[in-house]
Amino acid sequence: MKSFICFAVVLAFIAASSATTVRNCAKTKARLVENGDVSITNCPKSKCTLKRNTEPEIQIKIVPNRDFKELNSDIQGILLDVPLPFPGYYGTSACPHIYDAEGKNQVGCPLKAGETYLYKNSFKILPIYPTVSLTIHWGLGDKEGDAVCFEIPAKIKA
Repeated sequence: MKSFICFAVVLAFIAASSATTVRNCAKTKARLVENGDVSITNCPKSKCTLKRNTEPEIQIKIVPNRDFKELNSDIQGILLDVPLPFPGYYGTSACPHIYDAEGKNQVGCPLKAGETYLYKNSFKILPIYPTVSLTIHWGLGDKEGDAVCFEIPAKIKA
């Protein structure tokens, strides 16, 4: 019994440590992102370390507070308070990356208020990106507002 409890504690620690700690966007009206809602490869609790020539994976739990017919990506790197759109991701449809709550079945759009979805995607860290510290802004929404929005400090390394 003791070994089972220890095993369960270790599994809980591993699950908690795989989540990325993020902060909610300042002016969003979306449901606030909670600990465990976002997981990004190579982004432990604090700052993300993103190596050039890699393609980190991201998973975001989304529970929209209203219906969304479409969902578009607002993905930017903020460098010295200047937002710079991530090429190939900013303004693109997020619908192909929407799955059911378990992440098994692709469901796409529309999204229903109060339902749980999982956004799964990856993003390329191109070799031409400079090695800098920045803030990553990740929003998914439409013209009326966000379904989810957060920011996280990051560093791009060679």
